[in-house]
Amino acid sequence: MNKLLLLFLFCMGINVANAQSPDPEIEAIKKTVNTVFEGMKKCDSTMVKSVFAPGALLQTIRNAKDGSSGTVTGDRLEPWLKAIAQPKSADQVWDEKMNLDQILIDGNMAQVWGSYTFHIGSKFSHCGTDNMTLVKYPDGWKIVYLIDTSRRDKCQ
Repeated sequence: MNKLLLLFLFCMGINVANAQSPDPEIEAIKKTVNTVFEGMKKCDSTMVKSVFAPGALLQTIRNAKDGSSGTVTGDRLEPWLKAIAQPKSADQVWDEKMNLDQILIDGNMAQVWGSYTFHIGSKFSHCGTDNMTLVKYPDGWKIVYLIDTSRRDKCQ
């Protein structure tokens, strides 16, 4: 009986250890996503660009001022990167914080979903949800599509 108990405890220990081991792919995806926000805060467009695939698409969904259904606007990566690179005083630094609520992976494709808040300096600007599609390239995970919602109310 002691051998059976010992075997059971050993197997449980292995399962607990495996459950606590971070998935290297998820960690790599988190690093890619967080590089965007780190680069924005540092006004480092080269850092931000490094995690986007060539031809990446950016879109935002905004509701009309009267609260009616949203419109989708898009932008190319280059104008956004140019805006990021503009020197900013401490009270103008872009600071986006995203909760990585869900990360799904299927082979070389990943989907990241999470709520975010955006501050300019220490002042709240807006919030919403970020949704990113990433593809694993030979040099790592790259963002190929980013769409977000943007609002000023009902923020966490």
